[in-house]
Amino acid sequence: MMAINRQYIIAIIFILNTLLSYGQISRTKLPDKIIPLDSTVRFGKLDNGFTYYLKYNDHPKGEVVMKMIVKAGRFHEDEDQTEYAHLLEHVAVQDVEKYRDLVTVLKLNGIDHRAFTSRLATRYILHIPNSNQEKLNLGLTVLKQWAGSILIDSSRLDMHRGSILGELRSTDAYRDDLYNREGEIILRNTGFPPGDRNKSTENIKNLDINRLKDFYHDWYRPDLQAAIVVGSFNLDSLEKIIQNKFSKLTMPSNMRNTSKAIEKFDYQLTGENQYETIKDTLNTNWRLDIFSKRINYNFRYRSEEDYYTRILQNLYEYIITKRKTEYKRQYQPPFSKYSTRYATNGLASDQISLGLMSVELDQNPSSIEEKIFEAVRADKIMHSNITLQELQEAQDKLESKLVNADPNSIDLAQEYENHFIYQNAAPSDSIRKDLTKLIKKVSRSEVQEFADVRRDLLRDSDFIFINVSKIFIPEKHKIERIIKKVYGSPIPNYQSPLKKIYSIEDVTPINEKLKVQVAKNVVGVTTIRLGNNIKVLLKPTTPQTSDFKNRIELLGFQPIRFNGNVKFYNSQILSHNYASVAGTGWHNHFQIEQFKRDHDMLMHFGTDQSNYLIEGKFDRENLHEFFNLLFQYIKKPEEDPQAFNFWKKTIRERISPYSVKGGSGFFHDQIEKIWNPKFPSLDENALNEISQKDLMQAYKKHFSNFDEYTFIITGDFKTSELIEEIAPYFYGLPVSGRHEGEKIEKWSTRLEKRSDTLYYKGIEQSFSELYLPVKIEPTIKNQVILDLVNTAFYERLVKVLRLDCYAPGAGGKWINLNERLYTFKIKFNSERGNESNMFSNSMKEIDNLKKAGVDDDWLESHVKYAKRRFTAQINSFGYFNFWPYFLKKHLEEGSDYQDYILKYPGILENFISLDEVNEAIDNYITKEHLQNFLVLPE
Repeated sequence: MMAINRQYIIAIIFILNTLLSYGQISRTKLPDKIIPLDSTVRFGKLDNGFTYYLKYNDHPKGEVVMKMIVKAGRFHEDEDQTEYAHLLEHVAVQDVEKYRDLVTVLKLNGIDHRAFTSRLATRYILHIPNSNQEKLNLGLTVLKQWAGSILIDSSRLDMHRGSILGELRSTDAYRDDLYNREGEIILRNTGFPPGDRNKSTENIKNLDINRLKDFYHDWYRPDLQAAIVVGSFNLDSLEKIIQNKFSKLTMPSNMRNTSKAIEKFDYQLTGENQYETIKDTLNTNWRLDIFSKRINYNFRYRSEEDYYTRILQNLYEYIITKRKTEYKRQYQPPFSKYSTRYATNGLASDQISLGLMSVELDQNPSSIEEKIFEAVRADKIMHSNITLQELQEAQDKLESKLVNADPNSIDLAQEYENHFIYQNAAPSDSIRKDLTKLIKKVSRSEVQEFADVRRDLLRDSDFIFINVSKIFIPEKHKIERIIKKVYGSPIPNYQSPLKKIYSIEDVTPINEKLKVQVAKNVVGVTTIRLGNNIKVLLKPTTPQTSDFKNRIELLGFQPIRFNGNVKFYNSQILSHNYASVAGTGWHNHFQIEQFKRDHDMLMHFGTDQSNYLIEGKFDRENLHEFFNLLFQYIKKPEEDPQAFNFWKKTIRERISPYSVKGGSGFFHDQIEKIWNPKFPSLDENALNEISQKDLMQAYKKHFSNFDEYTFIITGDFKTSELIEEIAPYFYGLPVSGRHEGEKIEKWSTRLEKRSDTLYYKGIEQSFSELYLPVKIEPTIKNQVILDLVNTAFYERLVKVLRLDCYAPGAGGKWINLNERLYTFKIKFNSERGNESNMFSNSMKEIDNLKKAGVDDDWLESHVKYAKRRFTAQINSFGYFNFWPYFLKKHLEEGSDYQDYILKYPGILENFISLDEVNEAIDNYITKEHLQNFLVLPE
C-alpha cells in the first residue's frame, strides 16, 4: 500500500509540475501520437530479447559507427555496489575474453573507441573512419565481447580500480567542491539522488570482486542490450551476422526487476524556492548565484506535441542567449554570469534545465538589495518584449540546424541510442522534415509566454549567497518583495548595449612597390622573403572534412629579447597580452569578440618560452577582415580606462589561487622558471606596478617593430592566389630594426638532476611530472627510431600508472635538435601520499622495458601504424594541424625539415631493425639526469 501511495503522489506531483511549467502557454494543438521509428532502419529483437538497429548511411563516406548499449548504470547498483557500473565499463574497454589488450588492438586497426556510464545505461562506442570488411568484422566481434564476454580477472582489477579512483579524484578541487555544494542544494528538494563521491571512493577501495560479478551477471543480459550500427555496409549481410552472433547470448536464471532504477530517475519540481549561504575560502568576493530549475524539453520527445514544445524551448534559449551575450558585453554588466543551460553535464541526468544568474555584491552590505534589484530587472528586460524579428532570426537558425537532408552517422546512432534507452523518437527523413516545418508555425506570443514562465524567479529557484554573512542576507520575504517590485514595474523594450559591427574598416597601408622573393620546396612549402625582414611560409593541405573547407590558420612568432631590465621586459609581455583582452580605437573588446564569433574567426596574442606569438584562424572569404583587424590592434589599442581595468581583472583572475587547475598545465610556468632561473616571470606585483599610461607606451613601442617575425600560413588554399593577397599586409607591418637585448635562452638547466616540490592552493591531490633528458644525435634515422621508442615507453608506463591514476601520460620529445637534447616525460596525479609509490612503480617499469624491449610482432604492427599516422598528418588537417608548430620548431633550430618529411616513411618501413629499436630503448631511456617535479596542496 505504501508503494502504491508513493507512486500515486509522484504521479500527481508530476502532473501538477507539468502544468506549472507550461503556465498559461497556449500552444498550437498537435497530435500526441507517438512518432514511429524510421522504417529504413533494420530494427529487430531476437528471441533472447537482444535488440539491434542497423542503418545504411554514407555521410561521411566510408565511416561506420558501432555502439553496444546496456541499459544498466549507476541506478541499477545495490547499496554495496556503488560505482561498480563505472568500474565494469573500465574493465570492458581493456579486458574481454578474446582480446587481453583491446585498446591496442583497436588503435592498431585505426578504430577509435569511447565508453561512458550514466544513471540508467552504459555505452560502448566504436568509430571506424575508413571502414572495410575486416574492420567491420572486428568491430562486430568486439560488440559481442562487450555484450557477453567481459573478463573480470582478479589479477588485473587493481589497474581498473586505480583508474576509477584517479577519475574520482578532482583535478580542480576548488571548482568541483563549489559545484558539488551548490548541486546538493539545487537537488535537495527535487527527490533526485545526488552523487556521493566519498562513498564511491570507499566502495572501490574495498572492492568485492564477487559483487562486481553479480552486477555483471544481473544486468548485462540480452533483454537490456542493443547493438547499433550506422554507416556504409550491406544491410542484409550485416543483419545475418548480428542475428547469428547475438542470438547465442543467454538470459540469467534469476531476472532482476529494473523498476527501482527507473523510479530513482524520477524528479519533482514543487515550486518551492531555497535560500542558502555557503563559504568560499579562495575567492572571498561576495556574490549571489540564482538558479532557476525548469523541465528540459530537449531531454525527451516522443510525439509531435513533445517536438513542438522542444522547438519552443530552443527558440526561447536562442533569443535569450543572444540577448544575454549582448547584455553581458559591457564593462560593468548587472550580472557576471548568465546561462539558460547551466550544468548541462548531468543535473538530474539533463532532465532539468538549469538557469544561472551570478551577481557580484562588492562586499557592501548596504548595496545588496540594490544589486539584486538591478540583476532581476536586467533578467526581466531580457525576457520581455520579444520581437517578431528576433523570432524569425531564431527560427531561421534553428531550421538551418535541423534541416539536414543527409544526417551523419554519429547523429543517427545517437538517435537510436535514445530510442532504446528513453524511448525517444527516431523519425525517418521525411517525418523529420515535416517536424521541422513546425518551427515556422510558432507564434511570437507563444515564445513570449514560454519566456514569461521560464524567468519567473518566484518559483523553483534557489538563491545561494557566497561569503555573505547571514546577518547581511535579506530575508526571504524581502527578496520576494524585490522580485515582485521588478515584475510589477514597467519594463522598457530590450535594446542591446552592444553596437554590432558587420565589417572591419580597411586600415591597411597601401604599398605598390613590393620587394618579394618567392621560393617553393619539394615538400610543398613556399617561402616569401619581404624587404622588411619579415618571412612568410605557406603550406596548403587537404581538409579532413567539409567543416574545414577554405579554412586558413596563421601562426606568427618573434623572438623575445631581454636586456636585463625586468620592468621593461614585463611591460612588453603585458602589452602583447593586452591585445588579446582589450579592443581597439575603432571597436571595443566586446564588439570585436562578437564579430569574431559571427565570422568563426580566432585571433590571439600570446607567448611561449622564447617567442611572442600571434595565432589566428579564419575562413578564406574573411581574409581581408582578419588582416584589417590585425592592423587595428597594431595601430590603435583601446585606451578606455574601463578597458584597462577589465584587462587587469581578467589577468588577476588567471593568476589567482582560484584560477582553473584542470589537468597539469597550471604549474608549468613554475617549472619553466626552475629550468630558466634568469627568465623573468610575471606575477601580481608586476601587474599592480604598471599604470595605464605605462602600458600604452609599451604597447605602441612593442607593436611598432615586427622585425624578425616569421608567419606560417597553413590550410585549404592555393598558394599562388594567396600570395598576391597577403603580401601587401605583411609588407605593411611596421619594422623599426631595433634589437633591445639578447634572445632568451631556454632549457638552460635541462641536464641538471633535481627534485623540486611546488605548492598550490585549490587542489586536494598531488601532481607529478618526471623528465628523463638525454643527449642523442638528431639524425633522421634516430628521430624515426625515437618515435617508436616513445610509443613503447608510453604503452608500458601508462599501463602501470593506471594502477593509481585515471589519465596518466608518458612519451618523449625533442627539446632542442641543435643541442642534441631529447627528453622522456612521465606525468600522473595521485592520492596525496601515494606519489612515492607511483614513482617507484614507474622506475621499475622503465627497468623492465629496458630489459625486455619489444618483439617482432610489436615492431611490425607499430611500423604500419606509425606510417599510416604520419601520412595522414602531413597530407590533411582538421582539429589537429601538424604543420604550424612542426615548421616553427625546425625554423627556430635551423634544421632541415624537408629531409625529415621526405625520408621518414622510407626509413621507417625499410631501415629499422628490432635490434636497433631495443638498443635505443636501453641506451636512450636513462635516469642519469632525472628531474622530478612534485606538486602538493598548500
